[in-house]
Amino acid sequence: MDTLSEILRTVRLKGAVFLDGRFTAPWSVASEVTAEDVRAYMPEPEEICGLHYVIEGRLSCEVDGEPPLEVNAGELLLLPRNDPHVLANAPGQEPIHGHDLIQPPAANGLARIHYGGGGAFTHIICGYLGNEERRNPLISTLPRMLKVNIAEGASRDWVESSVRYGAQQLAQGILASSTIMARLSELLFVEAVRAYAETRERLDTDWLQGLKDPHVGRALAIMHDRLAHPWTADELAREVGVSRSVLAERFTATVGEPPMRYLTHSRMQLAKELLRQRRRSIPQIAEDVGYEAEAAFNRAFKREVGIPPATWRDAHA
Repeated sequence: MDTLSEILRTVRLKGAVFLDGRFTAPWSVASEVTAEDVRAYMPEPEEICGLHYVIEGRLSCEVDGEPPLEVNAGELLLLPRNDPHVLANAPGQEPIHGHDLIQPPAANGLARIHYGGGGAFTHIICGYLGNEERRNPLISTLPRMLKVNIAEGASRDWVESSVRYGAQQLAQGILASSTIMARLSELLFVEAVRAYAETRERLDTDWLQGLKDPHVGRALAIMHDRLAHPWTADELAREVGVSRSVLAERFTATVGEPPMRYLTHSRMQLAKELLRQRRRSIPQIAEDVGYEAEAAFNRAFKREVGIPPATWRDAHA
């Protein structure tokens, strides 16, 4: 298993395809994957990443604060943090809410949207990747919109044949096997992140750049797989088979900070997500991110963020 696959394994996202969208210009739809959309596949998702695959035609995607992104046939659009977005044949149009357009699925099929003014045709399939266990800090390092040409990916033959098969089934009103469609959405995510990692500038310093070093990548995978473990620099170095000094040097050169500093930052990112959800108490969150004592977590959070966790939670209610 290559380093990227290993670290992506720690994200533990499971996916499904749930909507067949067919549009004719002009059209503009406000979109966001909700817990209700995925309830049949994942009753209580902690994390949702939206995805749209353009089978035919083209579309524009707009997220507040970002320039419009054009997505063409054969390209995947991934929204790692499931930001509300507008899909349209061209930017700048007033959208209608997508959930108002959804038609229930035919027997063995997907939910459908058929909408537009009769012009140029666009066909997309929409899906998601979700996590029932916990939010993973790796997701926060990806851009809000990520576009990838699947035809250029490492697994392009498998992906393209699977998408073609699914599209043919959808055209006949038949849902491809849930196992295949779930696997397809998961593979689309992996290919999107892989392509993004490979096109990063060489001078970038973040965890994606760190994946190019096998020891750093292994350290990242281990830490994210066991984020609450009481890691020390020596133990982590032993796990990846290098000295503490070598790991610190390589990690800092690629990721931009030493391993223990990165670990603390990742724990606090996860803590913020859990605080924002307001589902768990602060002592429970402290344990989730690797602190046996609530007081130690409070000190670490305040040192990292500037305010205590309870204050931060109240400010982000």
